[in-house]
Amino acid sequence: MKTKLYHIDRAGHLKENDEIEPIKDIQIRQPHLLKECENLINNIYPEGLSFHGRRYFLDNINNFSMGLDIIFEYERRLHYPEKLSRYQSLFAFDKQGVYQFIQKKELNYEYYKIYEIEYEYCEKHDMNLIRGWGQYDCAVNAKYYWENIPDYNPKNKPLYEFLVKLPVKIGKEVPYEYFIPEEK
Repeated sequence: MKTKLYHIDRAGHLKENDEIEPIKDIQIRQPHLLKECENLINNIYPEGLSFHGRRYFLDNINNFSMGLDIIFEYERRLHYPEKLSRYQSLFAFDKQGVYQFIQKKELNYEYYKIYEIEYEYCEKHDMNLIRGWGQYDCAVNAKYYWENIPDYNPKNKPLYEFLVKLPVKIGKEVPYEYFIPEEK
């Protein structure tokens, strides 16, 4: 039985019954790199990229989390090529994970929607491992992430994200209140 998963749409691009397919028609924003980028993308990601992959792999933005993402992607390609690429996946959470993520990021309910999703395949990883202040730290965290090894610091509780293989169908919108844990 598949885990019921939910996507938090912070970009505001989705609605019920949307079909999320890999993006194959990539628009390169640096014309002088057009041919090199097209060859690289076609060779490495012939199935296309997800919205996250297009943004993090191709947009010319100087962002710390984008730097971490490329380290994790290269670690995956080098040692775990059978794993789903973060650049080709939709990110989702189970019911508990939705609540944890919203609390951790302190998201304002006016700026996101939560959708149930329909999918064929996914992988579960601890997103709290996507961190590191040095190269060695990043390399260890990437290994732990891809191998599903618990964080070496027991104070860091896992926050599981699901990498969902595209295509994905967006299901019904679910209100935030559904995810609030019942008090015992």
